[in-house]
Amino acid sequence: METPLQLVIGIDGGATYSHGVAATHDGRVLAVVHSASMNFTGSYQKEVRRRVSEILRDLELQLPFSNEFTHYAVSAAGIFSEATTDQKEKLCGKIYPWKRTRLVGDSVAAFQGATLGRPGVLVICGTGTSIIACNEAEKFTQLGGWGPLLDDVGSAYWIAVKCIRAAIAEFEQTGPMTSITGALCDWYEVKNVQGLIPVIYHPEFTRDKFANLASRLDRKIGDADPVYQQICREAGEAVATLAIRAVEKSGLNTSPLPLFFSGGVLLHNRAVMNAFEETIRGEFRVMLSQPRLPTVLGAAMLALREAGVEITDPLVEQLDTTYKNVDELVSG
Repeated sequence: METPLQLVIGIDGGATYSHGVAATHDGRVLAVVHSASMNFTGSYQKEVRRRVSEILRDLELQLPFSNEFTHYAVSAAGIFSEATTDQKEKLCGKIYPWKRTRLVGDSVAAFQGATLGRPGVLVICGTGTSIIACNEAEKFTQLGGWGPLLDDVGSAYWIAVKCIRAAIAEFEQTGPMTSITGALCDWYEVKNVQGLIPVIYHPEFTRDKFANLASRLDRKIGDADPVYQQICREAGEAVATLAIRAVEKSGLNTSPLPLFFSGGVLLHNRAVMNAFEETIRGEFRVMLSQPRLPTVLGAAMLALREAGVEITDPLVEQLDTTYKNVDELVSG
C-alpha cells in the first residue's frame, strides 16, 4: 500500500486577494491556488468559510491521490495576531481540524515570510497599513491594521480618501486647485465632484476600489500635481512614524535595523517611498529590503513549524523555487 505523502497547507487570506499552497514536509510546494479576498471581520462568516473551503478543494485537485494533511496555517485580514479558539472553531469547523490549525493575522504570516521568523520589522502598506516588529526575545509588537474606518494611515485607501477630500476642497474653494479633480471627473464621467457621491457611496465601490483609485491617480498625475505630491509625502511620513513607534515599543535593538517593506504603495509609489525612507533613516541605521518569501509561504512556514519541521536555509530555498515553478504553471 502506498505511503501517504505528508503535507501542510498554508493560506494567505488578504483583504484584496487570497492565496493557498500545499507543501511537503521537506519544503516542496506541490499546489498553488489564487482566489478573491478573505477578510475575517469585513465579510460575512459564511463567505470566509466558503473561501477557505474552496481554496482547500482547489489545492486538493492539483495533488496526488495519496496524501495526508498534517497541519494547517491560515492568515486572515481582520485578525491582529493569534485567533481565539472560538474564532478557529467558527472558521475551520468541519473544514479543517481546528486543533491542528493556526489562524493568525495576515501580517503575522507576512512577517514569517519576510524575515524567516528572525528579529526585524515588516512594514506593509498597500490597501491597508500594518507594521509588525519582533525583538531578540521573540516578542512581537504590532501597530496599525485598524482598517479603513479607523484610519489605516498612509495606505492606498487613506491616499484615495485624502485625494477625494482635496477635490472637494477645491470645489468648495477651501483648498488649492488640483488636477486630482479633473482626473476623477474624467474617469467617472461626471461634470463635477458632486457627481462622484453616488459612485463612491455605491455598495460595490469597495475598499479595494479605493486602493485602485490611488494607483490610477499616481500613474496619471504622480509627478505633476503639488497637492497630490503633498498627500504622498504625508503618507510616507505617517507610515515611517508608525514604524519608528513599533521599533521603540518592541525594544528591538539591532543595528543596522533589518526593515522589510511590502504592499503596493511602498513598492510602486515613489513619492511615498522617498518620504518613508527619509523619515526612517532620520532615526535609525536601516537595512531596507523586500520580503524573502511571499505571505502565503510565510503561512506554510508556520504550518511546518507546527509539524516540528526545522526551517533551514535549504528548506527556504526549496519553498521559494518550487513555489515559483508551480505558480508559473498554474498561472499560465
